[in-house]
Amino acid sequence: MPERPDLEHQVPIVARRLVGATITAVRVKKPVVLRAPVATDVLVGRTVRDVRRMGHFIAVSLDGDWDMVIHLMLAGRFAFVRAGTKDSADLAVAWGLGDDELRYRDDVQMGKVYLVPSGDYTSVPGMLPVGVDVLGPGFTPAILAGLAKKRREQVKVFLKDKNTFDSFGNAYADETLWEAGIHPKATVASLTPEQLARLHGAMVKVLRDARDEIARRDPPLDEKVRDFLAVRNRGGEPCPRCGTKIRSAGVHGHDAFFCPVCQPDEKGKGMVDWRGVGK
Repeated sequence: MPERPDLEHQVPIVARRLVGATITAVRVKKPVVLRAPVATDVLVGRTVRDVRRMGHFIAVSLDGDWDMVIHLMLAGRFAFVRAGTKDSADLAVAWGLGDDELRYRDDVQMGKVYLVPSGDYTSVPGMLPVGVDVLGPGFTPAILAGLAKKRREQVKVFLKDKNTFDSFGNAYADETLWEAGIHPKATVASLTPEQLARLHGAMVKVLRDARDEIARRDPPLDEKVRDFLAVRNRGGEPCPRCGTKIRSAGVHGHDAFFCPVCQPDEKGKGMVDWRGVGK
């Protein structure tokens, strides 16, 4: 799924091209991605008023009675092309914008394009409520400690709860837990005050640094930049901190990458010096 640093780069690019534009045509090539109670023809002639990120969704506000909500999921991506450009095999939906098209591409067809009554997002599964803004001034160690109370799930599952935090997926949850020195299978209830403080610092640092790195590189709209990550998808490679081989484990149906020394599964075992985490 797209994560916050990716969307913070992509959504403003889409907004600059879409806001104020009028949809002149809609082509649906892979109907499985579409969730619409009416024909997509109702979008033709409508002008885009706003494009914004809402958690891990993209909300496109239109004039009239209908809005669009897009969830890119695992492989969804956008591309702006000239109208008449040959379709790619992974094209799912295309919106005509006069001489140009915005194309939504998805080679595994896991993403979703919802058509909803204007301003009403309650029918989109998992969209509301949007969790706490981790990069906002209101996210403090005390807020995290309060959210963690009475939570019994594994800490990676906790981080990925979109109703709690805005917003982590597999990649940045792994990076955060590595930065904080916490095993992905540790339960939230088992975390000490010190570990929660480290977790808070790591959450902010990882998302902020990733956002800034992606902005610095300014990749094309359809390119996902992840090569700077420390542990995600690096199984068998040396840990950047201690040199131990990175391992993977299953967590709630998903994989998790971690360092067995930097992220011990027993309190204190293999612990390294965490001074400076979150600075």
